[in-house]
Amino acid sequence: MKNPLYLVLIVFLPAMLAHSAPFARDEADAARVAQVKLENQPIPDQENGVFLNPILPGHYHDPTVLRVGEDYYMTHCEHDNRGPIMWHSRDLINWRPIGRIESLAGLGDIWATDLIYHNDKYYLYLPLRMRRRTTPEQHLSFSNYVITADDPAGPWSDPVDLGNIRGIDPGHVVSPEGDRYVYVNKGVVSPLSEDGLSTIGPPEKVYDGWPIPEDWVVECDCLESPKLFWRDGWCYMVSAIGGTAGPSTSHMAIVARSRSAVGPWENDPDSPLLRTWSRDEPWWSQGHGTIIEAKDGTWWMFYHGIANGRRSAGRSTLAVPIEWSDDGWPVVGKPVDDDGNYLMPKGENVGHGMPLSDDFSSDTLAIQWDYDPDFEGRIKSGGGSLELEASGSGPRTATRIAQLPVNNSYEVTVKVEAESGVTAGMSLLSSHGTVGIELKDGKVIHTRRGNPAVPDSFPENAAWLRIRNVDHDVTFYYSKDGANWSKHEWGAALSTETVQRIVLYAAGEGEATFKDYQYKGL
Repeated sequence: MKNPLYLVLIVFLPAMLAHSAPFARDEADAARVAQVKLENQPIPDQENGVFLNPILPGHYHDPTVLRVGEDYYMTHCEHDNRGPIMWHSRDLINWRPIGRIESLAGLGDIWATDLIYHNDKYYLYLPLRMRRRTTPEQHLSFSNYVITADDPAGPWSDPVDLGNIRGIDPGHVVSPEGDRYVYVNKGVVSPLSEDGLSTIGPPEKVYDGWPIPEDWVVECDCLESPKLFWRDGWCYMVSAIGGTAGPSTSHMAIVARSRSAVGPWENDPDSPLLRTWSRDEPWWSQGHGTIIEAKDGTWWMFYHGIANGRRSAGRSTLAVPIEWSDDGWPVVGKPVDDDGNYLMPKGENVGHGMPLSDDFSSDTLAIQWDYDPDFEGRIKSGGGSLELEASGSGPRTATRIAQLPVNNSYEVTVKVEAESGVTAGMSLLSSHGTVGIELKDGKVIHTRRGNPAVPDSFPENAAWLRIRNVDHDVTFYYSKDGANWSKHEWGAALSTETVQRIVLYAAGEGEATFKDYQYKGL
C-alpha cells in the first residue's frame, strides 16, 4: 500500500525546491517531513529543546555554511556526478534540500568549498579536478574556480578559473577596506579582483599552521580548508590539519587570528580547537570546521566526522556551539547531558531531511538520486516508472542511478522488469566491489556469487527484489508479488572501510523498468 503522503510529496516537491526564501511551511514540507520519519531516518532535532549529532548523517563532508539575514545555506564537497546539493535552514539544525548545483554536474572531483555572500551575490569557491578538458596536460589537474548565483537555489554560473593560484580548499575573506582575498591550503593567499572572479597578484605563503606534537597519531601535517571570518576587529582562520583519511585521531581543527586579512597570524595557545583524542569516542577524524554567527548572536561550528567504526557511512555533518574565552578565542561548548545532546539554536523549523524512497511519479528524477551525465539520455522517470536503457556488463559499468544511505542498518525494496538479454538489479556499490541481487532472463541471481540462481522462475521477467543491510551483514530477498518473500540462500559482508552507495542498474542491451522503490532504516 502506497503512503498517501508520498503522493503529496511527489506532486509538490518540484515547486518546493524552486524557491529558498522567503520560507513558508506548506503541504509539500509536511509530506517531506512525514516521509523522512516514515523511513526511520535519523533526525537531529529531538523536539524537546535539544538536538543530537549528526546534523546530516551519511557522506556529507567538508561542510560550508552561510547566513544571509534569517536564512542559512549549506553545501558540501562533491561526491555526486549530478552536482552538490544546496541545503536551507532557519534554525541551523533542521535542513531541507532546495536544489543541486547543476552547473558543476559531471565536471570532475570537487574538494572543500567556501560559500560566500558579497555585494548581493552568492559565490561558491571550489577546487576542481577537471575530468573533461581538452589537452592531456589539463586532464586530472587541480585548479581553483568560482561560480556565482543570485539565489542559492540556482541557477549557478559555469565555473570560472581564478587563475594564478593552485592548491586546494579555497577560502574567501574581505578586508575592512573592502579588498578581497582567497586562501588555499598550506597557508597560501592571493588577492582577488573586485568582482571576485580572478586573482590579481602572485600567491604568497603567510601562515605555517600549528605544530602537531610528535607523539600524536596523525596521517600528515596537511594544513588545509581555511575558513575565515571577522569578530571584534580580529580576522579568524579555522583550518584543518592532521589528514582526513588517516587514523581515527589524526584529523583536527585549529584556529589562528590576525588584525589583518593577510596576517601575521597567531595560533590559539589552547590549540587544537577540536580533535578526536581517543578512538573510543563516538566520532572519529573530526575536522574541516566552519564557524558562523547565528542571527541570535550565538556562534556555531559545523564540521565533519566519522561515526565510531563506521567509515563505510562516510563523513557526516556535525554541529557544536562555540563560546568565547575572555581573551577572544573560540571554545567548543559542552553537551547538556551525558547522551551528547546540545541546546537547540533559536529559529524557525523548516522541517528536516530528504526522503530516499521514490515512486518515480515525477518527470524529473528526484533530488536524492545521483547519476553520471553520460547516462542522461538513458534515464527516464515519470508515470510511476524509472526506465533505464541498458549499457555495460555489470553494476560498475551499467546505466545506473545511485543514492547515499543515512542509516547504519537499512532495507531497500524495488520492483524490476527487464527485457530479454538485460540484467537489471539493485546493488550496494563501493570501491571494494558490489554486492546485490539482479534479474536476468527469468532468473534471480546473486551478483557476487552468480549461480546458483534461485529455484523459482519468473517467466514474465518481473520480480520484486530486496536488500537488507544490518551492521554490514547483508541478506537478499525476492518475491513474485511483493507480499510473499523468499530469502536467497547466500548473503554477503560489506567492507567497513569504504563508503557504500545503493544503485539501481541495467546492463546489456535493451531496457529495464523499476517501480515503487522503498527505503527504510532499521
